[in-house]
Amino acid sequence: MQILSDIYEKFTVNYYNDAIKEIKGTAGKEFALMLLSSPVTALLFPNWGLKTILDLVKLGWYGALPKVGEFGASKLITERSNSVIDPSAIKGFKSDRIVINQVVTSGKNVRTVERTVRSIRYWYKEVERKYSVKVPYEVWIVTDEGMEGRLKGLNSVLKVVPRCYETKNGSRFKARALQYAMEEKEKDPNDWVYYHDEETMFGEDSVLGLAEFMRGNLDIGVHSITYPVNWKMNVLSVIETMRTSNDIISLSLSPRGVWHGSGFMAKVKVEKEIGWDFGPVRAEDLLFHLNAAKKFRYGLMKGFVYEIPPQNLIDYFKQRRRWVLGILDALGKMSLKDKIKYALNLVSWYSAVIGFLVPFLILIKDAAAPLPIGPYLTGPIWLTLMLMLKDGFVSTRRYVDLSWRSFPTFMAKGIIGLMLESIAPWYALTTGWKEKGFHVIDKD
Repeated sequence: MQILSDIYEKFTVNYYNDAIKEIKGTAGKEFALMLLSSPVTALLFPNWGLKTILDLVKLGWYGALPKVGEFGASKLITERSNSVIDPSAIKGFKSDRIVINQVVTSGKNVRTVERTVRSIRYWYKEVERKYSVKVPYEVWIVTDEGMEGRLKGLNSVLKVVPRCYETKNGSRFKARALQYAMEEKEKDPNDWVYYHDEETMFGEDSVLGLAEFMRGNLDIGVHSITYPVNWKMNVLSVIETMRTSNDIISLSLSPRGVWHGSGFMAKVKVEKEIGWDFGPVRAEDLLFHLNAAKKFRYGLMKGFVYEIPPQNLIDYFKQRRRWVLGILDALGKMSLKDKIKYALNLVSWYSAVIGFLVPFLILIKDAAAPLPIGPYLTGPIWLTLMLMLKDGFVSTRRYVDLSWRSFPTFMAKGIIGLMLESIAPWYALTTGWKEKGFHVIDKD
């Protein structure tokens, strides 16, 4: 079976392993470089003191410190972790459990759904042919009534959410569709549901990692997501690679910390107990993971799944706005501990813009680092962002044929992308009142 473009046939276990080995191979040196950057920037920018209002403003920049610590710790762990897939160790595996590969769609991005379905079927078949790894599976497409006509003929189980369907707690948008699909499942509690967005495509590594995970005794598995599809080598494509870096960081420390609405798999019993009916929120995935992590066992699934970056600036900003509003929706339904954690995450995101202002602020008369330790923190903060971009480059370059000669251009566009990221939450703050629904990114 052919898929819709040759790029999908690059989604191999060898490409995945090569990327992970390259990231692991430099992890120790990069950790040492982060430590070295601290005294270097302290020498370059030695002044500190709370002299002006600008110094107080710069305190917000330290909201990035948790990510610096997380990144440094992950560099040490990644270097020693066993995240490479060994197909010979999985060869001959036969699962007695079904995986429902569930794609939720608005019905607008039909070609994208078709590519996803074909990639799922193609790689299950190829993995069975090459490695005798047999995983029984079904493909479900979940959409609203009235949109199903465009999705027929994709060789899948079509689950149509009736217009009259309402959840007990009034959930809307994607959460409503997920809840309906959950209620439609009559499966063994130990069967699995794999959650795809419209564009969440499988590769050979995805299926092998999934199969290896199924041999264990965990309840929820999470894949890292990378974004090589519809690659344009523009700012929006480049900055999205940092989400892959963040996945690799978080998964190396704790899969429980990853907030994914796609690219993860849970047992039917997990979905039945947690559900998706959290009320009218736009971050049902966040609440699902927070609740599931309290009761069930998480683990890393080796391999990537493959998605599409936003294709235009408006969609980029609206996607980020949905994330910010989703967190705000969900805050009222979290424990106090989680409220504090995600409120601090928002503070960190909002303060990111200060990171780009600091180099200019320190040139203003009497402006300085606001704390004695401030000059020592500058290097690790800046370097963390640069190394995350570098890891994004490494995780993506094989799929889109980027050579190291393009690395300077990649980094320059990444820095512009970081500026966009720092602006994005402010866009959400100033325009969020206009967001009446669930904005669907155009990825056709």
